[in-house]
Amino acid sequence: MIWEAYPWRLGEGFCIIKSFVTEMSAYASILTITAFTLERWAAICHPMRFQKLSNLSRAVKVIIVIWVLSILCALPYPIHTRTFYELHHPVTSLPLLDSMVCSIPHEWRELMKVFLQLSTFIFFVLPMTLISLIYIRIGITLYTSEVIGAQQGSVGQNGGTLKQSNKKSFSATEARKSVLKMLGN
Repeated sequence: MIWEAYPWRLGEGFCIIKSFVTEMSAYASILTITAFTLERWAAICHPMRFQKLSNLSRAVKVIIVIWVLSILCALPYPIHTRTFYELHHPVTSLPLLDSMVCSIPHEWRELMKVFLQLSTFIFFVLPMTLISLIYIRIGITLYTSEVIGAQQGSVGQNGGTLKQSNKKSFSATEARKSVLKMLGN
C-alpha cells in the first residue's frame, strides 16, 4: 500500500483481506499491550493474589479472548472496503483506470467515520489512559515500598543498625529503583 497504493493492482479479494488483517492485528496488539500492563500491575501491586491466578490456562484464555475480540471489532472494515475507481473521465464518464483504489466507497464513509471515531476511542484513548494510570499506580507502589523498606532496613532491634538487614534493604532498594527506571523509559 505504501509502495504502490495508486492504482490498486492486487484485486478486490486482497483489498478486503488487507483491510481486515490490518485492523485486526492493530486491535490485537493494543489489547495485548494492555493485558501485559494489567499483568504487571497485578504482579507488582498484588503479588499474593496474583500468584493464585497466574497459570498457563488463564493466559491462553486471555489470548483467545483478545484475538476473538479483535476479529469481531475489525469485521466492519472488510465488510465495507472495496476496490473502485475514484475518478471518471469528464466527457465520457468512463472510469480512469489509474484511479483504482482500495478503500471505503463514498456511500459508506459516513457510517465508517462513526465507527472509526468509536474504534479510536476504544482502541487508543481508553487503553492509553488505562495504561498510563496503571503505570502511575505501579510507580507509586514501588516508591512507597522503597521508602518503607529503607526505613525498616536502617533501624534494627533496640534502635541499632543491622548490617545484614541493610544489605537486604539495599539490594531490594536497588531492584525497585531499576524497575522505576524501566517504567520511566
